[in-house]
Amino acid sequence: MAPARLLLLLLPLLSFFLLRPASAVRCHPEDKEVLLRIKSALNNPYLLASWNPDVDCCTWYCLKCHYKTHRVISLFFLNSNLPGQIPSAIGDLTYLQDLTLHKLSNFTGPIPESLTKLKYLNFLRLDWLNLTGPIPSFLGQLKNLTYLNLSFNKLTGGIPDTLSTIPGLGYVGLDRNQLTGKIPASLANLKGNSLYLILSHNNLSGELPATFAGVDFGKLDLSRNRFEGDASLVFGRNKSTFYIDISRNQFEFDLSKVDFNGSLTTLDMNHNKIYGSIPKAMETLQFLNVSYNRLCGPIPVGGRLQSFDYTVYFHNRCLCGAPLASCK
Repeated sequence: MAPARLLLLLLPLLSFFLLRPASAVRCHPEDKEVLLRIKSALNNPYLLASWNPDVDCCTWYCLKCHYKTHRVISLFFLNSNLPGQIPSAIGDLTYLQDLTLHKLSNFTGPIPESLTKLKYLNFLRLDWLNLTGPIPSFLGQLKNLTYLNLSFNKLTGGIPDTLSTIPGLGYVGLDRNQLTGKIPASLANLKGNSLYLILSHNNLSGELPATFAGVDFGKLDLSRNRFEGDASLVFGRNKSTFYIDISRNQFEFDLSKVDFNGSLTTLDMNHNKIYGSIPKAMETLQFLNVSYNRLCGPIPVGGRLQSFDYTVYFHNRCLCGAPLASCK
């Protein structure tokens, strides 16, 4: 093929690459400017080495852009020794839907109020950090939030009432902090699908709100706190709860009077003051621990109850029957 003809064939392709309009760069300039401020606030860490101002920011690591608008919708920093605090500039990524900061062991300080500017945020995960201070009440302004995980931090104080004003919030993970006080009765207003409430490993106390009797939890974990009183209200024949852990508290109620639902598969109640007998309705459970309580009477025969190890039942007042000693 003649060189002149070859050049004519290649000319359109060369023009595409050499004369592309600026609009071919997907990164929105406002988002790019904010991202570079975030990088600077974190002292230009190696984790963000790909955040080169000469490169389209939608190709940078640790973030995701919307496929049409090219606005930054997801930001995630995972398993790193990033130092410092949560940069307040994150609040200027106004189209952000997902913010995940996970296992950043050198992060400290409070949750910044600038996050309230993230009106589209539906997923907030700030776990395994070293965050301090209270759970801020301003989180209630994030009305599109469906998932909130603040576990494995050093947060103190109580659970703010304002969380109950988030209409679609379905996952609340506040476990392994240093929270105190009672559970707000208003949390019964949470309406998310298959509601998860994870409050374990804190210093929460008092009785459960009576309003919890009307809540259909998917998963409820209240273990390792200082709760007391009647926890039977979280059960119910018409509920769809599949997991309940109320272990290592000071709950006191008659187990034989509890109505169990058929979907419950995991039940841990060890180390409480629960009395009465084991109802036959518990024979469908796949995991059970009722040790260190005040239960009495024969373990019902049938289902899975005999297949559990004896440690599931030991240290009760007078339980008997397999796998424990025979009833006299």
